[in-house]
This record gives sequence, C-alpha cells and structure tokens, in this order.
Amino acid sequence: MIDPAWEKYVVLADLALVVTLLIWDKFKSTYVFFTAAFVLILLGILPVSEFLGGFANQSIITIFLLIFVTAVIRDNFDLVGLLDRFFGKSDSPSGFVFKLTTAVAGMSSVMNNTPIVAILMPYVYQWGKKHRVSPSKLLIPLSFAAITGGMITVIGTSTNLVLNGFISNSGGETLSYLHFVIPGVLVSLAGIVFLSTVGYRILPDSVSVTEQVQSNIREYLVETRVLPGADMVGKSISEANLRNLDGVFLAQILRGQHLIKSVDPDEVIQGNDRLYFAGDTKEVIELVKNRDGLEWAKTERFSLGTELDVVEAVIPANSILENKTLKDVTFRERYDAAVVAIHRNGERLSGKLGQVKLATGDLLLLTTGKQFKRLSEKDKNIYVVSFISTIDRTLTGKKKVFLALTVTLIALVFSGVISLFSGLVLMLGTGVGLRMINQDKIKKHANLDLLVILGSAITLGGVFISSGAAELVARPFIDLFQPMGVYGLIIGLYLLTFMLTSFVTNVAAVSIVFPLAFQIIADLNLNPPLVYLVIAFGASAAFITPVSYQTNLMVYGPGNYKMRDFFKIGIPFTVLYSVTSLIVLLMTYSIHG
Repeated sequence: MIDPAWEKYVVLADLALVVTLLIWDKFKSTYVFFTAAFVLILLGILPVSEFLGGFANQSIITIFLLIFVTAVIRDNFDLVGLLDRFFGKSDSPSGFVFKLTTAVAGMSSVMNNTPIVAILMPYVYQWGKKHRVSPSKLLIPLSFAAITGGMITVIGTSTNLVLNGFISNSGGETLSYLHFVIPGVLVSLAGIVFLSTVGYRILPDSVSVTEQVQSNIREYLVETRVLPGADMVGKSISEANLRNLDGVFLAQILRGQHLIKSVDPDEVIQGNDRLYFAGDTKEVIELVKNRDGLEWAKTERFSLGTELDVVEAVIPANSILENKTLKDVTFRERYDAAVVAIHRNGERLSGKLGQVKLATGDLLLLTTGKQFKRLSEKDKNIYVVSFISTIDRTLTGKKKVFLALTVTLIALVFSGVISLFSGLVLMLGTGVGLRMINQDKIKKHANLDLLVILGSAITLGGVFISSGAAELVARPFIDLFQPMGVYGLIIGLYLLTFMLTSFVTNVAAVSIVFPLAFQIIADLNLNPPLVYLVIAFGASAAFITPVSYQTNLMVYGPGNYKMRDFFKIGIPFTVLYSVTSLIVLLMTYSIHG
C-alpha cells in the first residue's frame, strides 16, 4: 500500500509513463492503458469496483451502440450509390472534392467516421482512376472532412462521447447537440472551401502504388519457367516443395494464356509454366540455382503487367494482423490472396515478406483468388481499397420500416423527448428484430481493444483528479499561461490538447487533458462548456501527422503519401480549423461560469 500523501505523485508518474509509451508507439494502446490502471489497482490507489465501473459508463456504451447502428446502415443501405447520385457527373476534380467533403462531413456528423472512410475509399479511388486524377489529390480531403464533420454533433466522433463520459463521471453537466452544432458547422464549411480550392492545389500529385507496380513489375515479381522434362512436372506445388519457401513465395502461374492467381498448394505443375515469385530477389536467385528444371524465362511475358490485378488493402487500427507476420495469420489461406509487396510510411519494405511484422496503416499489394472478395468483405481486419463492395439497392419493406423508425427516433432525440442512449437502443433493437444485423455481425463489430482503452481511460482520469495529481499539474500550467490573461490560458489548453493528439490518439489526449481542465475550471471559476469544447476541438485537430487519427492512417498508404505531405497540407488546415473554432467558441461563450 502507498502512503496517501504519496498517491498523487505515483498517479502522476503513472500518467507520465502512459504518455511516454503512447508517443514511443512500441506497445498497443490497449496494453498501455490497461497496465497503467492495473498498476494503480495493485498499489491500492484504484479500487477494483471503480475500475469496473468505468466500463459501465453510459457514454462508452453509447459509442458501441453507435458503432452497431452504423453497421446496420452500412451493411443494408447502398450509401455509395446514394452518394454517386449526389456527386452526379462531376468531371472537375475540385468540384468532386467539394461535393465529396460536403457529403462526408454531413454523414460523419451522425455516423462513426471510420466506416464512412472505409466505404468511400474504393469509390474515391475508382473515380480518380476513371478521371485520371491521382488518389493523393482526393484521399486526404476524404479523411479531413470525416474528422471535421464529426465535430458537428456530440455523437459525430467517439472523442466527444468520451469527453462527456469524463464530465459525467466527475459530476458535471454533459455537453449537448446545441454546444457543437454552430462551431462544428463553421469549421466544416471552412475546411470544405479550403480543401476544394487552395488545399487541392497544395496536395501532392503522386503516382498511385498500383501504377508503380504496373510500370516496375520486375521489381515486384521474378519470372521463371518450368522445363518440360523437369522432375517437378506432374507434381503439386506442395509436392515440388514450392509452398513454404524461405523469404519468397509463388505468387501466380501463367499457363499459356491462362493466369492462375493465388496459387493453390494442390495445383499441378506443367511443362512451360511461367512461375512468378515475389519476395526477396536473392532468395529467388538461390531457388533457381539449386532447383533442377527451373530456369530464368528467356522470353519474358511481362505483358502480364497489364493483366496483373493488384488489389490494395490497408491494415486498420486494432486489427488482429497487427504485430504478426503473414505466416502467423496464415494470410494466404485466410484471404485466398498472396502478398506481392508491403508499403509502410510511403516506402516499399524490402527483404523477406514472410518475416515482416505487420503494422497499422500498412498497405498490402495482393494478387487474389476467386474467394478473396467474399472472404475480405466479412473481415474487419483489412480494408480493401481497389474494389467497391456491392449492396442490394432494393428498398425492401424491412428497410423502409427501419428508415421510418430511425427518422422518427432521431427527431425525438433532437427534440429532447427521449435520450440519445434510448434512441440508439431502439434503433439497434429494430435492426436486430428485422434481422438486419445478427449476433455474428455484432461480435464482428464489437471492438474489445476499444472497450479496454475507453474504460481504462475513464478510470485513470477519475483517479488523476481524486488523488490530487491534477492539482499538481494545474498550478504550474496556470502560472505559465496566466500572465497572458484568461484568453491565453484557454488557448494554451487548446495547444496542449492539439500537441498531444498529433502524436497519441485523440482519446488519449482527452484522457490526459480533462483532469487538468477540470482543476483549472475549479481554481479559476471558468465556464465549463467553453473549456470542455476547447478540449474537444483541440483533440480532433488531428491533421498534421498520419498517426494522429485512424482515418489518416487508412488513406496514408493508398494515397502514396509521405509524412511531409501531411505537414504541407495539415499545417495550414490546422491553422484554419483552430482559428475558426477558437474565435467562434470565445465569441459564443463567456469566460467565467
């Protein structure tokens, strides 16, 4: 047990370690938050009942209800088709960006923004391909619009709901829709205009990764030929020991004019087959040198370059693929696809692909078999960029019932007749009752990592305040910024939140800054809604780095962006977003409560 007089110092050290580990980014956020809470439980500072109570916070449950309701809408309604009609015949790239960002901001205000970006990435990618516009001109606007649109309502982003969870936990009055709508709409409008005018010109015009593969296919695949009389002729891939090679794998076979993708281990080798290997080129050289009946193709058939259907897929946050190798997850069997290359931070990874530990944001270039589309659509651990999922457009009876009830419930929520929580429970119940979502799909979308992070964060924030650690930090912070006046203090709080959210998750930024803000409000009698909204908008100012927000990471690889691209567009966008939100908030709310 820790002496009560030392508790606040231990809690402060614990929080400092959390921040350090999150910035270091060597451990999953789930482990960092849970371990930090567990340490305080072991030291007797955090009661187990209080820790478990954090997971029952209504704001956290609301986040998951919103995720499930979003899944009902996404899986049953043709959102892409609806938006396609809205976009119309947009031949002008800047005009398309204007319509795209407007639609995305509107959708993100009431739906979880991660699935919106996941749904629209393939559509945006294909529109760019059709109109000869680089994905790099379109994908950052998609992500930024989703982030700003999320600030229009309290449910637009999980960050706002997490903040409300902290406020509720501390006994304060939570923020409502009216608090967000005016500043949220104005920052969204400013962002839309910027992205479709000045911002569009700033964005890079990069060659897409797929185009790079097609134009430099010899860097990705090595072509060999099977001699007609070779011992391997008539044997399966497994029997010829071509299945589990070290640092290299058989990506596909060209047999005459027939291309065999994602080669099955039982595929029988024939004479004159062209075998295409991906991976470490040195290992392919050793393979040809030591394997009788296999030779370098004397007449290259790299007309295959036009036939090589490379599918791009992104690894999202909290994917089970994260920190595992392709062999660990039996990737080829799981998805009926072979990985040709892995791109990370805008660069292609070299060496043995089978030994690479996958990371969030990695872009996988795949050659796929017949089952890939079906398998990938049912999986939340990769987001496919290269093709659009098809949804039945027919407005069936049950879809009409769900829509009518949803519109009614939304009206009741906004009018204050029922709570948001009750409205979401009824929407989800309707979806389940109409069999628009089942138990398996709910399990698929139930993110245990997110639950652990949110529950642990809420608990740590409460201990940070109750132990007195927040007061320890608040006093030097006030002393530093108070000479600039109360406005300087408010701006300082915003900048602190913004800096944290640029390098750790926005939920982590809110978790760290809220206790400090709570103490400052108590010490200086500041207006709580103003201070909390400043934190909310600061935590969502995630535009300067790709790691600052999940949707940024999702578009990072497919857009073939470099870190400098985010700096170049993110800095002016952040200045515009910050100035707009701070001016609106300071003009709308009085400083003192």
